[in-house]
Amino acid sequence: MSAMNNALSELANKKSACSQGIVKAEVKPVKQRAILPWVVGSFGLSLAVGGWAVSQQEVVVAHPQALSIPEPVSSHSAIASPTSKINTEQQPIYQSTPSGEELPSATPKPAARKAEIAAESPPSVAKPKLAPILVAQVNSADKAKPAPSAKSGEVVIEQVELTPQQLSKKAQERAKKALDSNNLAEALKNYHEALRYTPSNDEVRRRLSALYYGKGEVRKAAEILQKGIALEPDNGQLRLSLAKMLMKEKQGEAALTVLSTLPKSASVEYLSLRAVLAQKAKQDDLALQSYQKLVEKEPESGRWWLGLGIQQERAFDLDSAKTSYQQAITKLGLSSQTQQFIRDRLTLISRLEEQPSEN
Repeated sequence: MSAMNNALSELANKKSACSQGIVKAEVKPVKQRAILPWVVGSFGLSLAVGGWAVSQQEVVVAHPQALSIPEPVSSHSAIASPTSKINTEQQPIYQSTPSGEELPSATPKPAARKAEIAAESPPSVAKPKLAPILVAQVNSADKAKPAPSAKSGEVVIEQVELTPQQLSKKAQERAKKALDSNNLAEALKNYHEALRYTPSNDEVRRRLSALYYGKGEVRKAAEILQKGIALEPDNGQLRLSLAKMLMKEKQGEAALTVLSTLPKSASVEYLSLRAVLAQKAKQDDLALQSYQKLVEKEPESGRWWLGLGIQQERAFDLDSAKTSYQQAITKLGLSSQTQQFIRDRLTLISRLEEQPSEN
């Protein structure tokens, strides 16, 4: 017990010594500052940072097919410390293609967005890219050229220069359509136009003359044919048309005058009409020449041999006439009366040949 008591006594002495060594520290009271200005300043700075962060939220319209909205800012970032950096990211929510399929859009990299915020550049709004508009380009050529390969969206117009023959043909087509519509005035106009392009076209000239003759304008019709004959004296078709017209007007001598010229390529119709008119007018030389040409063209026709024999008999060429009559009676195309007439002429020629021998 004595040991315990001694220990307790030593412990008590130590406590008293410690209590005597503790000295009360003198601490100056801390001067309190006003809290209200700090609160107002922090609140205003937070609002400024929040407004700046909102302004950094871009509405990207890079293409009419892509739309994006910024992610919502948490309430913690709105009241964060003024020294903290705000990072806003944009995430597209819908992107469409021309075919209607949805495609994901690439999310802007945080590093790029941080660089933009650090530079404090104003938000840029990309303009929508519109499809290019193709403008037609017209290329006119003075002369006909081979058609170049047309590019996409390019119109090529060529001006082709028609020849007089082509222009005349188109005018004739219009004239025929006008005749089908019973528009005589329009037909005459187009035939005149066609004749102006090709004055040597005897077919157009004859049609135009026939139209005027049908209207009763005989003089006008004859003048059109006469102008053609003046341009081409050797044109047998124009001469034949004019001769027929004059014969209808009972002007046989005038018709023979038109046919007096013998073209190089005279037709059988031309020669036969020339021979008949010459026989009626007793122009034996023209008639003989015409029948000789007819016999050359159609040697199997009895009519031409008969006409040649008559003309030879009128010229007192009895031997030639007898030969022509003998040829005629053996050919086709003669009636029985005509054949009897040929026999009578042969008998008469035989008698004429015997008379000199009797004397």
